[in-house]
Amino acid sequence: MKNETKPIKPLIRNIFFSFFKKGSRIASRGLCIMKLQGSRKPVDCSRLRFRIGETGHEADVSFSMRRGIPLPKNFRLNMYTLKLDSEVLNELDIQNRIIPVYEDGGNVFEGKLSYNLFETGRTSFRNSPVLNCGGKSVYLRQAMKNGMWLTVREPNRYDTPEGRQAVRRAMKAAEAGRYKNAILMYEKECSRYEESASVLYEKLIDMGYDNVFYVINRENPVIDRLEEKYRRNLLFKDSDEHLECFFGCSSFVGTETREHIVQLRAADRNIMSRANDRNVPYVFLQHGVMYMVSLDADMRISFRENNMKLYRVVVSSELEARHFIELGGFADEELYVTGLAKFDRNTRFDDADRIVIMPTWRRWESNAAERDFESTAYYAMMKRMVEGVPEELRDKVDVLPHPLMRSAMLKSSCGLSSYIPEETSYDEILKSCSLLITDYSSISYDAFYRGANVIFCWEEKDECMEHYGGAHLMIDEESAFGDVTVTGDELKAAVAAGYMQKQKPEHVEKYRRIVSFHDGNNSQRIVEMMKKDGII
Repeated sequence: MKNETKPIKPLIRNIFFSFFKKGSRIASRGLCIMKLQGSRKPVDCSRLRFRIGETGHEADVSFSMRRGIPLPKNFRLNMYTLKLDSEVLNELDIQNRIIPVYEDGGNVFEGKLSYNLFETGRTSFRNSPVLNCGGKSVYLRQAMKNGMWLTVREPNRYDTPEGRQAVRRAMKAAEAGRYKNAILMYEKECSRYEESASVLYEKLIDMGYDNVFYVINRENPVIDRLEEKYRRNLLFKDSDEHLECFFGCSSFVGTETREHIVQLRAADRNIMSRANDRNVPYVFLQHGVMYMVSLDADMRISFRENNMKLYRVVVSSELEARHFIELGGFADEELYVTGLAKFDRNTRFDDADRIVIMPTWRRWESNAAERDFESTAYYAMMKRMVEGVPEELRDKVDVLPHPLMRSAMLKSSCGLSSYIPEETSYDEILKSCSLLITDYSSISYDAFYRGANVIFCWEEKDECMEHYGGAHLMIDEESAFGDVTVTGDELKAAVAAGYMQKQKPEHVEKYRRIVSFHDGNNSQRIVEMMKKDGII
């Protein structure tokens, strides 16, 4: 009886399962083995339920037997059927862990549902068939450490038979070795040309390197403005050349995780296996200074050394390097303490007078935003930020929702849409920025570098950190390089004090502890480090 007082953990391991639509529901039916870790009792399936992510939604679940067929080591063999209403999908996160929850003696214990009984170590990037439900692509996937997760996202090309055939053709073409010495460079979802990857790409082209290639969306208007020498080595996103280079190149250099090199959250196993291949060196340039939300957060797991398959990481100071070492698991030699390449081109107009409002992304509200943007806490926060600006200055306001929230906001009828500028380049917008209002976006570092003042709105900070999973901010009220506000009155006072004013010396001092380099030579330092490591 002594062991019964200890915490128990319901463990369920799939032997095999199916995934399908049944009427207005999605469903999974699986054969599994199960046990209560920490207890000699068999699992009483009448006490077991399945929670979908952290949203509070639960799936309907039934078992063939209440206790299952006895097996060695206290396991039981059973079959389950799990069902979830399709209408619930819009209220879920993009990625949702399926969590077995067991009630025993008035206590509630969480456990684990494993994707595959026979794989207990690293993921092999398996997933179920991709279902189309109400315009969403929905599938079960194998996460790190073999967990079972439900993905609910926008459809993409590689969900289709045609997309998967293009992948197979590219893998075959890559065997010829046309790109065997190529360096493949990219930014967010291969759609941008304004951050560190594009700056470093042009630096390398100018230095005579002809084996660097940059992936970009074919419709990006920046292409027409580029000099011919930079256009020659562009690869259009999703083209045969892009895919062939992806499978055949010698290294990746980018501002985002490897998933962005072809398609974020691709369900194609070949794409995921290549993107996560540790034999392909990867230099992570950072899309912005990451000394903000702590790397030990659950939602930042892809940026930690054991998961990101990094070769080198560019950081902006010794302080930021310690962040990657202590909370991300990196070694000293894996870090380039050089400063971000994009800061070499950060400029601001002398007459800059815009008030830019840009909170960071809330992944947990993405699907809800597509359904009803005005019902989200993200919208309510931006509304409070706008209302914190005096009415006589609101014609100076530019609202920049995160790119993954922008489309939902534009489709809504909310009054804030009128504040969204036609210009979509952050670099161009920040050139006119006098004052930035944000929660904890890394764009605050870009704006301050250029000379703008920054106001942090932390009214919902603790709640958001909970959604990140065990997160905390790396800066606090004492170390923040801008005014920190938690109420509307504080925000109004900070706007009045900071708009069109010089940066406070104490804010500059705090900033330079995090961003140490201000000489415009970050790209050159990165190139020298890449030479030293034999990447170029």
